[in-house]
Amino acid sequence: MSEQRWAPGTQITGRGLWFGRVFAAWPFVVVEETDELIAAYIPPGAVWKRPADLEGNDIRLPHGDWGHNDEVWHGHGAVRIFVRGASHSVLVFLEPGDVQRWYINLEEPFVRTQIGLDTRDNHLGLVFPGDLSSHRWKDEDELAEAVAFGSVSATEAAAFRAEGERVIELVRRGDHPAIDDRWRGWSPLEGWGVPVLAPEWETLSPSGILADT
Repeated sequence: MSEQRWAPGTQITGRGLWFGRVFAAWPFVVVEETDELIAAYIPPGAVWKRPADLEGNDIRLPHGDWGHNDEVWHGHGAVRIFVRGASHSVLVFLEPGDVQRWYINLEEPFVRTQIGLDTRDNHLGLVFPGDLSSHRWKDEDELAEAVAFGSVSATEAAAFRAEGERVIELVRRGDHPAIDDRWRGWSPLEGWGVPVLAPEWETLSPSGILADT
């Protein structure tokens, strides 16, 4: 790894891109960065950018022009874990002393940027309860709509589903690098505060394959 690692407590900006534009953006505090992953925390009260149509209505798919609404993160906060080279991230939704649920967000492998990291959402997810005893697919209708619209091909959709099946098997075996009992009792350091988006969250050019999708 050639880049200097972010120290715990560093504020970074995560961006979801579509068609070379920012679709959503989140402020994070780095929990840790290793050779294998980046774990970043979004606390309650943090303001992120949710995609909206030009009339200000929240949207889920990049089918048309869009702007952004400010959205406040609620609940007890979440840790989002980006595994290097993986086509998904893991959101650990916290509750006092435990994990409320685990959410697998299927997405393109992240690209590190000057202000944080970029990815692209792949319209499909998996939800596991805190005890990992079961799972359910989420947003299958959203993916089907993307295929019907043509922003995702049927071949790509099948690959997204296959990645989800791969994650299910990793969780079943207890081999997923991001799903760890350490998060059950984890809490952020008091001095971290509430992160904010980098000033250039919307203007910084995307890089790599994410620039064209």
